[in-house]
Amino acid sequence: MEYDQFVMDELRRVYGSQLEDFLREIKTPPPRFYLRVNTRLSDPEKLARELGAELDDELEEAIYFQVKCSGSLPLRRDIVIVDGPTAESVMQGAHVYSAGVIEVRAKSRYVSVVGPGGVVVGEGELRGPPGPVVEVKKSLCDVPSLRETRWFSDGLIYVQGKPSQFVAHVLDPRPGELIVDATAAPGGKLTHILQLEPHARVIGIDRTQSKLNKVMEALARLRLEATLLRYDSRYLWETGLRGVDKLLVDPPCSALGLRPKLYDKKDGVQLLRLHNYQRQFIEAAYRVLRPGGELVYSTCTVTMLENEEVIDDPRFEIEYLLRFHPQTHGTGGSS
Repeated sequence: MEYDQFVMDELRRVYGSQLEDFLREIKTPPPRFYLRVNTRLSDPEKLARELGAELDDELEEAIYFQVKCSGSLPLRRDIVIVDGPTAESVMQGAHVYSAGVIEVRAKSRYVSVVGPGGVVVGEGELRGPPGPVVEVKKSLCDVPSLRETRWFSDGLIYVQGKPSQFVAHVLDPRPGELIVDATAAPGGKLTHILQLEPHARVIGIDRTQSKLNKVMEALARLRLEATLLRYDSRYLWETGLRGVDKLLVDPPCSALGLRPKLYDKKDGVQLLRLHNYQRQFIEAAYRVLRPGGELVYSTCTVTMLENEEVIDDPRFEIEYLLRFHPQTHGTGGSS
C-alpha cells in the first residue's frame, strides 16, 4: 500500500493499535462470500440447499459460502501481468480481460497471472478474442463463480456483501414512501429496497447513462421496477424533487475498506477532496427531504473524515451509526 502520512494518521484515528491488523486483513477477500437472495422470486433456505451455501444468522435473505485461500501459487515461466483491480478479481476466480492486461510474456498457453508486487493470483489458459485473454482455472482464493448460472440469469441472486445488505434494512422502506437513491449504480441497494418493500415509490438517480444502464440491467434481471433519472445528485433540488421521505447517499469514496486490496495508493489531498465532494450530497439531501425525513449515508471506506465528519451537521440528528471492520467482523470495512 502507498498511503501518505495523512492517510495513515486518518486510519490510526479509527484503528489505533489495531492498524496493522486492518492493513493485513484487507489484503485478502472476506472469509465469507455473500449473496442476496431475491425473496420475491425464491426462498433463501431452498436456494441455500441447491447451491450448497449457508444461511446468515442475522439477515433472512443473505446466504454465503466459506472462502478458502491458499498461501501461494507457483510462478510459471509463462506469465500474464495484470493491473491491480484485475489481479484482485482474478484472486477471487474471475477471468482476465484485455482492459486489465499490462503485458503478456508467454510461449505456451498455460500461464500464471501476476499482479502488483509480483503476486501470483491465478493460473489458466491463454485464449484468443472474443472472450477473456486468460480463462482462469485456479485462483489464489476459492470463491464461487455464479454469474454464468441460471440462478443469476433468472434473477434469483444478487452478489452483495453483508455490510451492503444492512443498508436497506437501516433505511427500512414502508409502503407509499417516496424514497430516493441518489447514487443508484450499480443497483444493489436500490433493488434491495424494492425487494423489501415493492410498494414504496423509489427513484434511482445517477449522473451518467452508462451507470443508469447498469441499474436498468439489475432491475430487469431481478424483475423489479423503479423510476430512474439521470442527474448529478449534488444538485438534486434542481430536479424539482421535494418532500422526500427517505434518501440514500452512497457517494464516491476512497474505498479504503474494500477487500481484497493487493495494491492501493492514496494521499491526503484525495481524501480532503472526497470529503468536500461528499458534503455536497448531504447539502442536496437537506434541501429535498421533508421535515423529519431520513437520510441514510453509506460508504465502503473507514476514515472519520469520509464518514462521521461528513454527516456532522447541526441540521441532522444522528440516530444510528453502524461500522464494519475487517479485522473484527470478517467483512470489508464500511460505515
